[in-house]
Amino acid sequence: MSAEALRLGSAVAGRGWPRPRTAEVAVRDGARIDHFRRLSDRPDRAWTHVGVISEAAIGPADLALIDGVLRARVPEADGAVIYEFYETGWQRAAEQVWTAPLRPSVPTAAELGVPADLLGSVAAFDADWPQAVAEIGGAVYSYQRRPDQRWQRSACLRVGSEPVREASSSSVKVAQITGERDATPTPWGERTPTLSRSRSSAGIRGTDLGVRVEHCGRSFLLFGDTHWTRPWLVLRDSIAEVFSDGGLPEVRFHGSPLRVRGQGVTRGEYDVPLDAFGHGDAFYALFSSNHGRDRQVMGRSVLARCATAEPVIDPALRRRPIVFDTVATLSDWHFINVSVQRRPAAEVPGVGGDGEVLLIWGTGSYRSSEVRLAMLDAVALDRLERLRGQISTAQLGLRYWDGDAWVGDEESAAPLFRPGAYGELSVRWVPAVGQYAMLLATGPGDAAGSAITLRWSTTPAGPWTTRLRLLDWVAEGMTPDPFTRFIKASADDPVAEAIFPAQAKGNGAAYAPYFFDARRDGADLLMRYTLSTWNPYQVVLMEHRLVPGEF
Repeated sequence: MSAEALRLGSAVAGRGWPRPRTAEVAVRDGARIDHFRRLSDRPDRAWTHVGVISEAAIGPADLALIDGVLRARVPEADGAVIYEFYETGWQRAAEQVWTAPLRPSVPTAAELGVPADLLGSVAAFDADWPQAVAEIGGAVYSYQRRPDQRWQRSACLRVGSEPVREASSSSVKVAQITGERDATPTPWGERTPTLSRSRSSAGIRGTDLGVRVEHCGRSFLLFGDTHWTRPWLVLRDSIAEVFSDGGLPEVRFHGSPLRVRGQGVTRGEYDVPLDAFGHGDAFYALFSSNHGRDRQVMGRSVLARCATAEPVIDPALRRRPIVFDTVATLSDWHFINVSVQRRPAAEVPGVGGDGEVLLIWGTGSYRSSEVRLAMLDAVALDRLERLRGQISTAQLGLRYWDGDAWVGDEESAAPLFRPGAYGELSVRWVPAVGQYAMLLATGPGDAAGSAITLRWSTTPAGPWTTRLRLLDWVAEGMTPDPFTRFIKASADDPVAEAIFPAQAKGNGAAYAPYFFDARRDGADLLMRYTLSTWNPYQVVLMEHRLVPGEF
């Protein structure tokens, strides 16, 4: 799909009862008009391809809901043709009659927060609230207007054709970290113990994420929506300590969940730990919160301080949560999913001086955003230690990279590269190669396919290298080989779990790649990262051998 060929027609709100209301959009790709749909009952609903309206279009299509029937008016060589949509698909209407519906005015480039030269066609419509679909530099995103009247992305329909390089080899799974026994059987029919034996040791059936952080000479893994053997804990997040001598690590879960105290902070579905860091004797973590607020998957991110400088991790402690106290809201806009890294101020362009800064890479609306960069400088970091109680975001002293300099306005934070449809991300400084590594999963309609990708940069803002595809998780994770497959690939696949209904009824997927460690092996670099697989609802440890030229 080329940016030149792709054009939106119009979008409409579909019918509601007895099913959730829908958003419907027609997208022209050359001579073909594709119909996409998104359900409106949950903010995490994805756009799905429903069917092809026409393959003879010479212009964009117009959609309308007329007398309860979804219709499309398509310009073709012999004139406009009316099509109707039924359960069996699109068909030419018996009566070629069209009534043009009233359309709301479309948001401008400034209102959408994108450069005017990148904004292509825009279609706006009213469902229960104002919404729009926009083509931006070859990618297609949906937007919705918040109660504060700002337009915010809600989902990505297609991310476009950003370049990608193929790695010389693929990442391989080396172990399953969570759960009791590995979901993949050995050729002799056994299922080996996981690195944590989390169910028998700490009462954890399954979880996701697995963000590795260091503090006071110790190493921790932070996990997201966790399913415990004690159902009253619902989806409380979890933490584990990592013990490693360079080989496969031992992972020891705490027997109680994470707890975040603070005004208005929620700890339900999608409210998860994002990253953590130490400064002085204090241990800080960043969490997403308020799932569903303003119809966003993740409503905001918060910065919190651990109530104890050195948390005790013990699988036997079943009534001793690791407690964090909220310091401030970090963001409800561009920095809701974040990855952080402490670095010497002298090595950060545009900063300099003594002490350390906290670099913050972030994405906004879930899995539909570009990556941006923010920072807490040395003064702001030191001030954190003296703060008690909650403060405002403005009092944190965040600064944002606008493409040329550090500024104080989050709205001015510039994408580090385009296009983007990112959510979870992991950025770490890798001393072995003197560069920053950025791990990301691909978005819908990406030219790289369903993949995990890696970028490098010598500076926090870039320029970042062209993406390197490390893993095609459909081809490799769902391989026909039952002894290496680690993601559920079919309804009767024995490599599967049924931990909760939404997870049990579908196949798996790979998401949330988080840097674990890296070391030189001769001329190569051996890098490991954690990866979540949905079904099984567990976290695995992946390894990738990068050869010279790939780092």
